[in-house]
Amino acid sequence: MKKPETNLQELVNRLQHACGNNLVSVVLYGSTAREEFHEQYSDVNVLVLCRELNSGHLSAVAPVVRWWSYEERLTPPLLMTVDEMRESADVFAIELLDIQTTHRTLFGEDIASTIQVPMNLHRVEVEHELRSTLLRLRQHLLLSPDKEEDLRIVLVKSITSVLTLIRHALITLGDDPPHDRTKLLEHAGKVFGFGLGPLQAILKLRNDPAHGVNVNEAYNAYMRTIAQVAHYLDERVPKRQWRKVPQTA
Repeated sequence: MKKPETNLQELVNRLQHACGNNLVSVVLYGSTAREEFHEQYSDVNVLVLCRELNSGHLSAVAPVVRWWSYEERLTPPLLMTVDEMRESADVFAIELLDIQTTHRTLFGEDIASTIQVPMNLHRVEVEHELRSTLLRLRQHLLLSPDKEEDLRIVLVKSITSVLTLIRHALITLGDDPPHDRTKLLEHAGKVFGFGLGPLQAILKLRNDPAHGVNVNEAYNAYMRTIAQVAHYLDERVPKRQWRKVPQTA
């Protein structure tokens, strides 16, 4: 995957031509917006907001998506209506908070910054994602116990997502964690009480495939860390007021 900076304006131009007045906003978010793009592992996250998205609108924009995905070999953009984005702040709380924190509006209105995220539901999503990640890691280990290279790939592909979840677990505690990964790990290790070595080794492995690491030990420590953060969150931030609308008699 190549760095997309030179092609983002071309994407916007094609979207404007395909969507016309239906196009409201084009937003770049994620590692590229944070200038942390990694050619091998990073996705290029683009959100396209429209007024409507019926089959006709989707047919009009489909050639642009195919060009971006197949010819440019970049991550397909997400398409949503403005109403859908506002209504989904409860179920996409992590994603929306991340977009609000670091994004670049490539075209149109900065809709993301105007949406209020329900933090009680954010707390539920954070624990859900932590526990779901732990289940997936266990499944990978069960299916590939002796395939070190498979486990290595799982580690390096998942580490940034796991660090995002750890950062959001800190946010749930009322913290304002740093975005820098080294500082984030140091801070989270103190708060949640886990050792830094395994996760630091996985980050080094992500940046340098030749970095020496005991994959099985790192993998097991990785799972323990995620379980520890989920457990801490469950104990220290009990689930409260999870309904969008208060229950009535």
